[in-house]
This record gives sequence, structure tokens and C-alpha cells, in this order.
Amino acid sequence: MFKFIFLFLFCVGVFSSDSPCICTTVPCPQDGANYILMGKNNANMTYIYKTLNTIPVIIEGYGYITPLSLHNGSDTTSCTREYARMLEDDGEDSCDAGHILANRLGGYGNEPLNIFPQNSTINQGIYNQFEGKIYDCMMNSTLGYLKWKFYYMTNENTQPYKVTYYAGFEESNCEDLYEEFPN
Repeated sequence: MFKFIFLFLFCVGVFSSDSPCICTTVPCPQDGANYILMGKNNANMTYIYKTLNTIPVIIEGYGYITPLSLHNGSDTTSCTREYARMLEDDGEDSCDAGHILANRLGGYGNEPLNIFPQNSTINQGIYNQFEGKIYDCMMNSTLGYLKWKFYYMTNENTQPYKVTYYAGFEESNCEDLYEEFPN
């Protein structure tokens, strides 16, 4: 009985019709810590969300990946692309549904928790290249620690204007990586 009540309350809270989240078959971001385990304990992330302009948006993320995480992510879906466009507030209607944790690093593209509105040129350019460096380091590491921070111009914005990304590695010849990206 307890399990049934817990599942009912969980589903009502996550899949509430009052949620501004477009995707209704998967967990949507909520204020505070959101946890996502991607690929059988190979990518364990905590994403911190804060409500800006009545919508929970990502402000920070951290967690770890293993070499088994690589190539265990998924592409975005029409739902997550629509979700990213809902958050886009630069008037362009041209953002990508950017993976917080990249697809090739094990990040799910079908989960709004792992998506943010990302400038398509940055996503497919310098951000992609940085993720490639992390991927290369993970080929010869036992564990990768990742951390992101997302910055917003005002409390009314729902699209970050800047993202910082840090990666550190265990048992690796790679040095820590850090980069700031405009968005």
C-alpha cells in the first residue's frame, strides 16, 4: 500500500497538468535538486533548478561518468526540442535542445532534465569540441567528474547567456578541463 501511495504522489507531482513542461511522459524539472541516472550507474548527475519567470531552469549541475557511459546517451526528441524552444527567450526561435551531459558522454536527449536551450552555433561548434576533449580523456580514465554553471541576465530570462563547464579525471594523463561558453 505504501508503495502505491508513493508512486501515486510521485506521478501526480512530476506529471502535473499545471507544469509548464511540455514533455509529460518523463520527469520534468522541479525547483531544487533533480537526480538523473543515465545508463545503469555509469552517469550519475544532480541538476539544480530554480524557478525564473514561473519556469524551473537549470542553474547548476554536477556528477560523474565512467568509460561505460560513452555512447550510451540518446538523441533529442520532438518533445525535448519543443521544450528547449519554450525556454528560448532571445526571440530567434533557432536554439538547439542542448544536452547538459552530451549524448556521446551518456546523456539522455529524451529527458527535459538533461536539456537546455543552447545557441546552435555554440552547440555544434566550440561546445561540441570541448565535449570531444572530455570524451578523449574518458577513453583512458576510470572516472570523470563534471560540473556546469548556467548564468541568466535577469530573473525573467529562461535561456542562459553563459555556461561554464569543468571536467576532472581519475587515473588519467589528462589535466582538468575548464571553459566558459557564450549562449
